[in-house]
Amino acid sequence: MGSDYDSLLTRAVLTLDALDHLDQGISVFDQSLCLVSWNRYFTQMLEFPEEFARIGTPLETLFAYNARRGDYGPGDPDQQVQQRMALARQFLPHHFERTRPNGQVLEVHGTPLRSGGFVTIYTDITNRKRAEQALQNSHDLLEQRVVERTTELHQTNAALREEIAQHKNAQAALLESQKLNALGQLTSGIAHDFNNLLTIIQGNLDLIGDSPRPDMATRESLQAAAGASRRGAELTRQLLDFSSHQNLSPAAVHSIRLFADIDAMLKRTLSETIEVDIDSGTNTWSAQADPVRLENAIVNLALNARDAMPHGGELVISAANVSLERYDERITLGPGDFVMYSIEDNGEGMSSSVMERAFEPFFTTKGVGTGTGLGLSTVYGFVRQSGGQAHITSKKGVGTRVELYLPRATGSQNEPCEARLRDAPKGHGERILVVENDQNVRGFICRVLHDLGYQTLNASGGQQAQELAERYQHIDLLLTDLLMPGGIDGESLCRQLKRIHPCIQTLCISGQSSDMINRRNGQSATLAKPFSARQLGNAVYQILNSSGTERLRGNRA
Repeated sequence: MGSDYDSLLTRAVLTLDALDHLDQGISVFDQSLCLVSWNRYFTQMLEFPEEFARIGTPLETLFAYNARRGDYGPGDPDQQVQQRMALARQFLPHHFERTRPNGQVLEVHGTPLRSGGFVTIYTDITNRKRAEQALQNSHDLLEQRVVERTTELHQTNAALREEIAQHKNAQAALLESQKLNALGQLTSGIAHDFNNLLTIIQGNLDLIGDSPRPDMATRESLQAAAGASRRGAELTRQLLDFSSHQNLSPAAVHSIRLFADIDAMLKRTLSETIEVDIDSGTNTWSAQADPVRLENAIVNLALNARDAMPHGGELVISAANVSLERYDERITLGPGDFVMYSIEDNGEGMSSSVMERAFEPFFTTKGVGTGTGLGLSTVYGFVRQSGGQAHITSKKGVGTRVELYLPRATGSQNEPCEARLRDAPKGHGERILVVENDQNVRGFICRVLHDLGYQTLNASGGQQAQELAERYQHIDLLLTDLLMPGGIDGESLCRQLKRIHPCIQTLCISGQSSDMINRRNGQSATLAKPFSARQLGNAVYQILNSSGTERLRGNRA
């Protein structure tokens, strides 16, 4: 009997010693869920204290230690322990993976014992997971390269016909994009000329409205004309926005004012079979966003909804306040205060596969030549650039709902005040050289500057401006259009006149988009067309009375 016991003891010692040489952790708990056997790698892998490596250590003690150090993630440690103890008492087979806070990935495989309790094997699969991820990345890269070479291989590889069809759709989208680019260049030129006209209209309205005692009818007509002029300037900015990647100009946007403009626009564009319900909400906050880009985004989504309701339907556009106390996984946003703009229709809806790709560039469900797949991706890009998020839900045959979450504007939104010339600061006889190829714009500028107390010289182009600069010994300010015919643009003229008059200040005016201004004009301050008489006066005064060259684009003082 003694020899049998010794033999069993020797076998047990040898078995435990062998288990210590495994690269897997092993633990055995009895039916009372107390530790009865383990190997060295079990405590090393899970980083348990040495005092836990003893017979009789309760499983609950190990659970509690893991919970307190965050191995089970966020949550109440006591609740985490109780949940795991409840599962352990069932003595069921279990197999799962657990990622520890240090990035280690463990595969846990537990098997119940006939005598009660269970044995658990812990395997460190961190390297295997990394290898799988690297393999997946390599596979994704290989697939991407296969797609890029589809055009070259489509004549000899019949098995890639589906990829070829996708490539043809991409080519059609590219053609549409090229057409849009050409149209954008044309639009930019039209908008530039239109800005000159608006400068003349708006500026002269300012001068007429500056009369000391206009009668009521004249005042009302002037206000209506000025409002139309401002709206024209806004439409021109939309044209420039279409023709180039216009920089965002965020401001506090109130839903009541925004929806009033959208309502009028949709009534002109949507079918009479579509019922439109616009609700600006109760006490809705102002959103911090580019007002023109936001209006374009909502109108774009409304037109998409129209296309999804070919036989009519209902379109609901609304705004509401949303406060997120923590990160919201549904919309992947937060925490913070946001204004949610919702555009919802009861049209055809989308399948789940289409909905997942809806925001992708060039993805469209429309036929070749009827859609570019740029609309929703442009909306998504604008919202993300504004610090918000776009979320879409849809169901086939039920309808689609798009939610735009934009940050809440801080501070109060001031009502625009009327810009009057008499409110602009006066000059003190400084001499200003005005260079503008449009005679009417040039005349308006000279009249405003003269009324403000400045001396003016005027030229229709760069060559004439150089001749005047050489004739007059002292010129305080060069005010020039940035884009002019004749081979000398505004930027070049500024550099040339600084050689003749080193102390001259420069101010450029332009009707181009802001990114084109940035590319063409790197040093001088710039005032965007169209501008009012007061804006012109403020800009000139600021340049003449400051040492820096501050950017004045978009100044709406």
